[in-house]
Amino acid sequence: MNLKKLELKAQIDTPYISLDPHSGICDILGKSYPEDISSFYMQVIDWFEEYSFVGETDLTINMKLSYFNSASQKVYTEIFEKLMDNPNFKINVNWYYSTEDDEILESGKIYEALTGLKFNFIVYSL
Repeated sequence: MNLKKLELKAQIDTPYISLDPHSGICDILGKSYPEDISSFYMQVIDWFEEYSFVGETDLTINMKLSYFNSASQKVYTEIFEKLMDNPNFKINVNWYYSTEDDEILESGKIYEALTGLKFNFIVYSL
């Protein structure tokens, strides 16, 4: 597999992203409200799209977001849809939410219902 690890440092308005095709560990951590959503997430979407064709290792996606806007929400829907129903690997999503943030928890439950992917809801305190 020629797919390489993708790592993006967190900025004020973008999350830390680490996508490792060899370990199958994918982290999206922080806040997501980039001004230019397309340019920031294009390489992330492309990575998941390529993985959906060539990936063989089960994926664990760690989503620990303290805030994301509606444009980011659409990107995450697109990513999850690319990974659904793939016979080559399984997807586990660890969806982290703060005890003080019901909106993040509710968003994760909506994604789980829409995609049929297995979500593990993990609470943390601020």
